[in-house]
Amino acid sequence: MPENPKLRSDLIVVPVEVSGERLLLFQDPERWCQELVFVPIELTPILQQFDGSLSVREIQENLMRQTRELVPSEVIEKIITELEERHLMDSENFHHYIAGIKTEWEKAEARPPALSGQSYPKEAEELKKMLDAFYSAQGGPGIPGENKGNSLKAVVAPHIELSGNGACYAHAYKKIIEESDAELFLILGTGHNITEDILVLSEKHYQTPLGFAQTDREFVQGVRKRLKKKSFLGDFSHRSEHSIELQVIFLQHLLQGRRDFKIVPVLVGTFQQMIELGSSPEDDLLVKDYIKAIQAQVKASGKKTLLIASADLAHLGPKYGDQETFTREREEALKADDEKMFRHLEKGDAEGFFQEVSKIKDSRKICGLAPIYFITRIAEPSRGELLKWSVWWDEQTGSAVSFCAMALY
Repeated sequence: MPENPKLRSDLIVVPVEVSGERLLLFQDPERWCQELVFVPIELTPILQQFDGSLSVREIQENLMRQTRELVPSEVIEKIITELEERHLMDSENFHHYIAGIKTEWEKAEARPPALSGQSYPKEAEELKKMLDAFYSAQGGPGIPGENKGNSLKAVVAPHIELSGNGACYAHAYKKIIEESDAELFLILGTGHNITEDILVLSEKHYQTPLGFAQTDREFVQGVRKRLKKKSFLGDFSHRSEHSIELQVIFLQHLLQGRRDFKIVPVLVGTFQQMIELGSSPEDDLLVKDYIKAIQAQVKASGKKTLLIASADLAHLGPKYGDQETFTREREEALKADDEKMFRHLEKGDAEGFFQEVSKIKDSRKICGLAPIYFITRIAEPSRGELLKWSVWWDEQTGSAVSFCAMALY
């Protein structure tokens, strides 16, 4: 039991209603907590005391002054214990737990799946059936045909929840089968919580229910050698980030038995500071360093290569910090705003794409901004084609996320 209980500052707490009961949903971006945790909203006054400055006795006294009622210490301690057991408290036990996980990560040859049994089935056959269905589903692209060449340079695919949204992924991967004979896939995934660098490459293989996707370690090492910045701060952020994993299962599903392939998993950080300062990644020395190093390594490797941006688009509504709500009636307006960005990508214009987002200070919260920018700069396409656009609606909070599949040639 921590002497002065403190909730973790990185948690996202969202009011929800389940079966008529008002609850607080605790979301853990780092996924230290592997379950959904709901707490009765009536406990909010107690939870607000968990800031690390107060003992249980002092919390009791505060609550007595606020409510004129004595909350038994056993009640407070039980809440603390249950949150502690789920790794939601910022405590000595929690930091010890993290240290153990990081030690295990450093020793591991492969990254285990984070979403297996949650976003998709644990069993390989069940997963295959799920992925098969996305191609023939309503709004899907149909079953992939034979390969017709190697004109495709890169694709944008979503990383939104698979259920109900898988058809959009399928549009991107149908193009990969039919218009690319790549043997190496550079997957640039949105890094929602990375702290190491603007790009975080990993040498670990990626494990899923469909087996191991082998990482081209020689390629990763070659990129690092070419960088002017030589420090390597680790790749721990890959452990819980889902954006690359979702692309890997689609590649495995389509390519196993067709051709051998390897991946290069890369998590991409945010351009938010550049947007706030009014600068551009085009002028950023670190960004340019990475782009040149990757382009040079692609050329040196001699392998047929395709880039994948695992990227969603706008995040709008109260769930994402907005005051206004977004419902289905606003779909056309939302699409029109996204199309302003697409016009630049359709010309292969990475800088124009960035500036379209930057000029409104990324008020629409485009979480795939940096991965899409990087693949466009690295692949240098002359044109792009929007394959499918869609929206996920959170009716409960009046929020929305837009996403797309796009091909770059």
